[in-house]
Amino acid sequence: MKLTKVVLCLGLACIILAGPANAKSQKVKQKQLYMIGVAVSHLDSLVFISDLQLVKDVTVEKKTKFLMDRQLYSLQLKKHLEAEYQGGPYVCSVFFGTKLKKMERRYLSLHKRYSKGGELRIVLVDQSRFRFKAEEYISQEVTPTANTTPKKKKDKKK
Repeated sequence: MKLTKVVLCLGLACIILAGPANAKSQKVKQKQLYMIGVAVSHLDSLVFISDLQLVKDVTVEKKTKFLMDRQLYSLQLKKHLEAEYQGGPYVCSVFFGTKLKKMERRYLSLHKRYSKGGELRIVLVDQSRFRFKAEEYISQEVTPTANTTPKKKKDKKK
């Protein structure tokens, strides 16, 4: 009788302890997002704005709902613009969200911001010419090395 209680308790403890460890390893998930790409060329006074696009199977962090590897999506736009327009260095950024209405408002606000003042010329990048592609996410776990131990603070003498 005692042995079955011990085995039952150990089994229950293993299940309880294995649950959070498994949940911690699953920090990202696949989702669909709406994206807008914006690139600014300060040498040419140009602003490139891509169409609002739905991108499927994008990797998103579960806790913060933030796009993983954001720099790769802005790099997609930068490479396209450098190949198509032969212009000077572009500063690219990507805006993303899950709700269509909110992203439509963001698209209009970006349009309004850059058209205000008339100093910059807006070039619209059509979906038929450029589309964002979902990037494959490769998880990287940080393993501590021997040299990464924190240093002890020296005691101050009075």
